[in-house]
Amino acid sequence: MEKKIIINHHEVNSGDSELPSANSEIRVLLVDDQAFIGKIIGRMLEPENDIIFHYFQSAREALKMTDSISPTVILQDLVMIEIDGLHMVSYFRAKRKTRHTPLIVLSGHEDPKIKAEAFALGANDYIVKPPDKIELIARIRYHSQAYINRLQRDEAHRRVKEQSIKLRNTNEQLREQIAERKRVEEALRESKKKAETEREAAESANKKVMDSIRYAQMIQSSLLPNPDNIRNFLTDSFFIWMPRDIVGGDFIFTDYFEDGFIIAVVDCTGHGVPGAFMTMIASFGLRKIIRDEGWRDPAQILKRLNFFVQTTLQQDTDYALSDDGLDAAICFVKSDEAMMTFAGAKLPVIYVCEKQLTLVKGDGQSVGYKKSDLRFNFTNHRIDIRRGMCFYMFSDGYVDQLGEKTDRRFGTRRFKNLLQENAHLPFEMQRKILLQAFKEYKGRNEIQDDVTVLGFGFGS
Repeated sequence: MEKKIIINHHEVNSGDSELPSANSEIRVLLVDDQAFIGKIIGRMLEPENDIIFHYFQSAREALKMTDSISPTVILQDLVMIEIDGLHMVSYFRAKRKTRHTPLIVLSGHEDPKIKAEAFALGANDYIVKPPDKIELIARIRYHSQAYINRLQRDEAHRRVKEQSIKLRNTNEQLREQIAERKRVEEALRESKKKAETEREAAESANKKVMDSIRYAQMIQSSLLPNPDNIRNFLTDSFFIWMPRDIVGGDFIFTDYFEDGFIIAVVDCTGHGVPGAFMTMIASFGLRKIIRDEGWRDPAQILKRLNFFVQTTLQQDTDYALSDDGLDAAICFVKSDEAMMTFAGAKLPVIYVCEKQLTLVKGDGQSVGYKKSDLRFNFTNHRIDIRRGMCFYMFSDGYVDQLGEKTDRRFGTRRFKNLLQENAHLPFEMQRKILLQAFKEYKGRNEIQDDVTVLGFGFGS
């Protein structure tokens, strides 16, 4: 990486006017009218390839250039001829772009009163000159990273809020259109003379409702992971995804890495548009935790997702109106070690090996609800992968389906027997058998819940 140190002139990197991003370098702005201090600190920071150092001997020039530099930390001399250092602190805090930028005051003396005044005006730290190199770099990195993390967190909240507004608007439109349809149908019953006219109006309103729901389905499909990607790294696999309505609250999440892959089945609160809304929040959270934060450990992913959902919906507060969350099963398969790590939030994983079926239960804790304990540590279960093993992940929609003849649940025992009896068959045939058994048992009953079943293996 090319090292860049900028001293007392106007050159800045292209894009410096933007706020720091996830991969941005640390930008240090030093304002000190003593040139030798600028040289000392410049030499200290020169070996640090990820730190760009901007030095200004003139305080007024520094104030002019601040917006174009977008520093991640400001080093401010306390005693200067041109402008008083404490006034400079106030100026930086008054500017919109540096209102929250970490600011470290540099002083030649350790004076508690001056320190207190600096902190009161908005300074974040105080260092006596000349600074120790190791301490200075450590403080620069600490304050810069905290600032960058804050910007990233604010951006994530902004994106979630935008999606929430879009879904809320769609839902409101659906309610208005459904209400309109009911008014039209009532008018049909009251007036036989206008029956044909009102019927056409009802059909038109119904078409608008269905078009809106299908549009919501398109939004959900574009934002959620595509289950077809499973076959890119698991050729022996099948999946069943049957939402109760056009859109639903179940989804399959996958992510592939050089040393393995993550696969998850998630069952969110609700059905239809509300359930689809929750899937988008959960899917965004998983992508952030796995891709941005770099987590691979299923138990830690569930713990971070618990925090993300609860805080995103503000369900960690007393004034929260919602109480939504999810159940999930997450597996991380490490290819080179033939090892699978599983953790579950109320959802299990089943595997069949040499005709023997084993059900590994998840923890009894759900994710994201008001009563979900943010301190709860989920449990990892490690499973050695053997050739010929079959694994199954599923939401509760299949086993909770009521039968037409008995009006009883399909049940976990019946489901386990069905898997065990057919685990030796090709996965596509297993899928057909599961669908046929579900259809026959359900009969003319409506589907009670979203249904998701995922099966995969590692060769015979």
